[in-house]
Amino acid sequence: MNDLSLVFTEDILKAPETEMVCYCSQVTKAQVLRAMEAGARSLDAIKAATGACTQARCRETSPRRR
Repeated sequence: MNDLSLVFTEDILKAPETEMVCYCSQVTKAQVLRAMEAGARSLDAIKAATGACTQARCRETSPRRR
């Protein structure tokens, strides 16, 4: 059984925009980049704009375990 949702790019800077960066909130790299383009300049602003890193379940849900 091959679950493609568990495939990830080790270096997030090289990851495609479609790659999930926050599994617990289902946030993609593209959503983070859009939030930054819209003015989010801090982690708190990115969290507020995308919902990323708000459920504190990354170690359980992310293949990166972080």
